Amino acid sequence: MMKLKKAIIPAAGLGTRFLPITKAVPKPMLSVLDKPTIQYIAEELESIGIEDIIIVVSPGSDVIERHFGRNSALEERLIADKKEKLIEIEKATRKFNVTFVTQYVPNGLAGAILCAEPYVKDQPFALLLGDELLYAEGNQKPCIKRLAEIFEDTGKSVIATMEVFGDDLSKYGNIGIESEEDGVMQVNAIKEKPSVNEALSNNAIIGRYVMSGKVMAMLKTLQPKGNEIYFTDALEILAKNGELLATCFEGERFDVGDKLGYIKANVELALKSAEIGDDTAQFIKELAERLK
Repeated sequence: MMKLKKAIIPAAGLGTRFLPITKAVPKPMLSVLDKPTIQYIAEELESIGIEDIIIVVSPGSDVIERHFGRNSALEERLIADKKEKLIEIEKATRKFNVTFVTQYVPNGLAGAILCAEPYVKDQPFALLLGDELLYAEGNQKPCIKRLAEIFEDTGKSVIATMEVFGDDLSKYGNIGIESEEDGVMQVNAIKEKPSVNEALSNNAIIGRYVMSGKVMAMLKTLQPKGNEIYFTDALEILAKNGELLATCFEGERFDVGDKLGYIKANVELALKSAEIGDDTAQFIKELAERLK
């Protein structure tokens, strides 16, 4: 079985929910604490030793490339000032083997993935969506590592899922489950953003996937619906063919594409910070008293 070596991070969205800041700053560069969301996502891949990351950007997103590149003037200044800790932080931004490709036509997630086709071809790939941060700590297994292990055991595409209820079902892609063994679900159907009455289960699709080598060619055959090519159409074909698995994940998920989710991510990770965790907790306690 071919080993997983490639990952795609689609980062070409306009980020209209965060205007006006996203007029000048690409949404993937919005920070949670002092680190842009796209760096958190790249760091998830360290758990599976991914060799190549392809980041799909929109035109004019050179700031993302600069973030992952070398800043000689900054590095020289930090060295001259003997700021060892900051030197390590700066180096951490350029330890990834990243290729950037521009999505000139905004034709959906499948279109963004196809922009990476020259670099992936018929190889399997991990797919991590930029609106979601998945945080594992301690003995928790990173979500993408769990997916990679299942793929390498079975050869089947595998997606991450979580349980949702009520009206929240209509916010996500939804899976039908044929069977489940040892936490691995055999998916037999996909429904995009169903109503409560239409839902196939309480399991929603979230933005972490490991796709088999046949998927890129499959995406090329999909017919656009309006201006978009839908990635869920490919997932639906895989499900009908018995070639799609799903699993839940350990840790916490933050929807940083939503304003409230973005605030929650900042607060939660601030509380976990060795530098400001205690002060953040104290501030929250004082704030809670004022809100009573």
